[in-house]
Amino acid sequence: MELYLVRHGESTWNRKDKIQGQSNPHLSEKGIKQAELLKKRLMDIPFDFVYSSPLKRAYKTAEIVVDGKYPIVKDKRLSEIHLGIWERLPAKRLYKESKEFRDWFVKTTEVTPEGGESLFEFRDRVSSFFDEIIQKNSGKNRGFIFSHSGVISIWLASLLAMDINKVWSIPVDNGSLTIIRIKNPQFLLIAFNDTCHLL
Repeated sequence: MELYLVRHGESTWNRKDKIQGQSNPHLSEKGIKQAELLKKRLMDIPFDFVYSSPLKRAYKTAEIVVDGKYPIVKDKRLSEIHLGIWERLPAKRLYKESKEFRDWFVKTTEVTPEGGESLFEFRDRVSSFFDEIIQKNSGKNRGFIFSHSGVISIWLASLLAMDINKVWSIPVDNGSLTIIRIKNPQFLLIAFNDTCHLL
């Protein structure tokens, strides 16, 4: 089985450098174009199942790429990490003004934003999704997963047995494609943060 992991196209808040988390901005015009370019790249590749985060920026990306060919199953476990009181704030300003926010990038397991989700809670949520759908779709060839940078990064960190405090050092760009081939018990990284379709 191969899993095609897609980070949503650029959102209106990505453009404004605002912290999103589980807030729900739309795709920007650039984000829509990124999704259309990914659709063109993948249009001849058949898929057996499609899952998406219910957040608008991911689900709209899925709708554009899938183009009505397959049903899209929404799953809340694919939502981005909940960042509590940090959401909606300008990232650069918060980084300058908040030691807690700065610490979160280097010792994430020790810092949880007020009203937000701990990194361990996030990891367990994301892992439960992937464990379930891999088992449920055993024997199938290929699946699409439309989600967020944090979701893709935390799952990759788990697969690679990384220190999860370093999860934010894993780059996952808007509109990028990461492909994992599963040959139990092996997970093979076929493509990582691939954006050649956006060039």
